[in-house]
Amino acid sequence: MASLEERRPVMLRSMIHRLLMLMITFVLFSLFVFALMRLAPGDPASMMLLEIGAVPEQSLVADLQEQWGLDQSFLQQYMAWVFQIVQGELGHSFMSGEPVLHEIISRLEPTYRLIAGSFVLTIIISIPVGIWLGLNEGSIPDRVVYSLTILGLSIPLYWLAILLMYAFGVIWPVLPVIGSSTLLHYVLPVTAISLVQSVYFIRMVRSYTVQYSKFSYIEAARARGLRNSILYPSYLFRSMLVPVLTLITTSLPSFFGASIITETIFSIPGFSKYMLEAIYRRDFPVIQGSALLVAAFIFVFHFVTDMLYFLADPRIHLDKQRWEL
Repeated sequence: MASLEERRPVMLRSMIHRLLMLMITFVLFSLFVFALMRLAPGDPASMMLLEIGAVPEQSLVADLQEQWGLDQSFLQQYMAWVFQIVQGELGHSFMSGEPVLHEIISRLEPTYRLIAGSFVLTIIISIPVGIWLGLNEGSIPDRVVYSLTILGLSIPLYWLAILLMYAFGVIWPVLPVIGSSTLLHYVLPVTAISLVQSVYFIRMVRSYTVQYSKFSYIEAARARGLRNSILYPSYLFRSMLVPVLTLITTSLPSFFGASIITETIFSIPGFSKYMLEAIYRRDFPVIQGSALLVAAFIFVFHFVTDMLYFLADPRIHLDKQRWEL
């Protein structure tokens, strides 16, 4: 197997190729989102007039459409939006008239706290528990926890969030259930997301541990008399890095989706709730800008994960997507 020094040109070539593919995917995604907004039912001008209590007369609707540039052709609207993005802007909200980027930034902190807190807590809970269950396959604790995970998969997030609100906000009013002014406001929503996500993580990590612990090189190392303190970190856990990284990467969008539900239930004025309200109002610039930022974050996260694959297991050829065994 080639050394890491010899593989660096391959990694650099892979990074350049992935960046190019990332840019093409980003452009296609922006076109898809923009087209989807124009094909979706509902007129933003009519909905805005109804929201302020005005009658959506044809003349008023036409004036608003002209003001927002909705009377132009699809290509003209898209190119105008792309020109704004190149200038570092995402347009102005139809409803508030404020810059979309400014409104998104002002709402990012609550969502960041919610997603980061639940993400870290999920990793802290699920990976050690999943590994421990996998190493003790068939034991009573393994069977009990595995059965509980099956039950947990059937519990929807919104139901668990409401249950936690009722338990710790009504029966035992020890935690705040609405808002985001203090860190205590995040305890219940973070707990709800982490419990739901941990169920899936525990099952997957347990499955990886059971599968990889039965590989021939693990059995050979065990037969040579290696202690578990050396066998597990150097052989088993290192082999599991790639599937665990894949699990973490692919689960990221689900955390964002969960934040939309929890921000709505717990009345957290975050980015996810802001995006959901924009969808209800057909606020095209907000929806397009929000979707673009979320996609950019996910794309970059996947790109970093691809590079971590190479560091976790140098046998992986990122440019050819194959293994050198």
